[in-house]
Amino acid sequence: MDSFPTLGLIFLNQVLNVGATTGFALSGNSSTPQRFVFWQVVGSVFGLGTQLSFAGLVRFSSLEFANAIGIGLAFVSAQVFSAYVFFHIPFTAFQWLGTALVFVGILLIALGK
Repeated sequence: MDSFPTLGLIFLNQVLNVGATTGFALSGNSSTPQRFVFWQVVGSVFGLGTQLSFAGLVRFSSLEFANAIGIGLAFVSAQVFSAYVFFHIPFTAFQWLGTALVFVGILLIALGK
């Protein structure tokens, strides 16, 4: 695993995942058809970037690592950034604990040999 490109791709992949999740969530909350389509397009552009960065992760690491990071960690990123930071959805202590446990589990999967 080449660490410099991999770290950049991990960061890029998570940013793009959050962008896609946020765009699709905003489309679901849209009040007009035009805004719905606009946010669908925004989410789709971020989604394409997500898929391209996932392919890069596979190229510079392994499929198992890319799945854990590109799919699993995206769940945590979307929870924390899209839901909590952007949409200000409050989390209970149990939800924070669950998010932390998912994060630790994903790291164990990604870093396990």
